[in-house]
Amino acid sequence: MPRHIRFALVLVVGMLAVAACGSAGANSESPAKLTITSPADGTTVQLPINLRFTSNVPLGPPDSGMDHVHVFMDGHTSDYTVVPTTTFQITNLSPGRHTIGVTLQHADHSPAGAKAQVTVVVSGIGPGGATPGSSPTSAPGYDY
Repeated sequence: MPRHIRFALVLVVGMLAVAACGSAGANSESPAKLTITSPADGTTVQLPINLRFTSNVPLGPPDSGMDHVHVFMDGHTSDYTVVPTTTFQITNLSPGRHTIGVTLQHADHSPAGAKAQVTVVVSGIGPGGATPGSSPTSAPGYDY
């Protein structure tokens, strides 16, 4: 076989090997992550509580086909609020110790695997906080 054809053949095989290695890494997905960044675990807070969290997947409303977050209190996972963003305001919890939980959900509300929780002590209502009879949580337009 002529030398230039052998060189071209080796070059093509090498390029295919490099392309195969690159595509294997591009198709592998990292596990979904969800982290509560505020409030910190164990802190004493006043209402309203500005819950903030991060996710390594894009979030959006369920009707968009994107993942979203369920926010719930004290382990009551069936009593949740759908949150399509990374912030949420909790406006009405009784004074005392509470656990705030978040789970990442697919658009059809099936679990996406990631979850997080923090425990806080609610000491009362801060300036501009909830008033009696207000809703336990607020996410305008997204209480499903």
